[in-house]
Amino acid sequence: MKLIVDAKRCPQNHRCPAIAVCPKQAISQKNAFSLPVIDDDKCIVCGKCIRYCPMGAFSKVESAQ
Repeated sequence: MKLIVDAKRCPQNHRCPAIAVCPKQAISQKNAFSLPVIDDDKCIVCGKCIRYCPMGAFSKVESAQ
């Protein structure tokens, strides 16, 4: 499993609130007007960002191996 960010659901007009709840600091953003990026090497797929994002932009998907 891995996490993805749906660009259609993320308004990309503010600092991503999910950054603050990620226990592994796996979510970053170039600036307040860019799509959040998930570092797959750091992400433990705990789902906190999914529950915290008010827009529902984060979701789990099967990762290609």
